[in-house]
Amino acid sequence: MKKFMISIAYDEEKLNALRLFLTQKNLDLDKEMERYLDRLFSRYVPQNVRDYLELKDGGAPDKSVKKPLPPVAPCVRF
Repeated sequence: MKKFMISIAYDEEKLNALRLFLTQKNLDLDKEMERYLDRLFSRYVPQNVRDYLELKDGGAPDKSVKKPLPPVAPCVRF
């Protein structure tokens, strides 16, 4: 698929701190942001639309991906 550049405004000091701590963990901000966007895409875009986009891109839809499970209520101990 064709890539699109996203630009957002964010506090400069927070961004510098984030880059610093990501670098310490050998992580790249751009890659982490892309992973997060992929998770948002998987969470909010319906499966049939994701399948269509994958077919349109020339691949086969990934049927191994399951819908996310609802959150589990915390266990209460007495």
